[in-house]
Amino acid sequence: MKTSGIKVKIFNSDYNLLGENPQEVERYAKYVDQIMQRINFQSPNTTVESIAVVTALNVSESYFREKDQRTDLEKSYVDTLKGNLNKIEEISKYIDNNL
Repeated sequence: MKTSGIKVKIFNSDYNLLGENPQEVERYAKYVDQIMQRINFQSPNTTVESIAVVTALNVSESYFREKDQRTDLEKSYVDTLKGNLNKIEEISKYIDNNL
């Protein structure tokens, strides 16, 4: 896929970014902007640098929460598959012994 330049506005500043999917880049930028605007609203006297750091921490927290949930879900799927495989093996042995 071709990488293209995308102009986005985050926290009242324009940025020229590169990405393969302009809609996704705009979506990410909008998400970051919303978090920064919310933090600024909640703490209006906070510096832009502090808002950026708190935003990064918020995004990191969301990322790791989702990653941990995915890991738990994958483990659950693997456990279910192993259980199903054991049941299939038991049924197969039962069929072999009774034919």
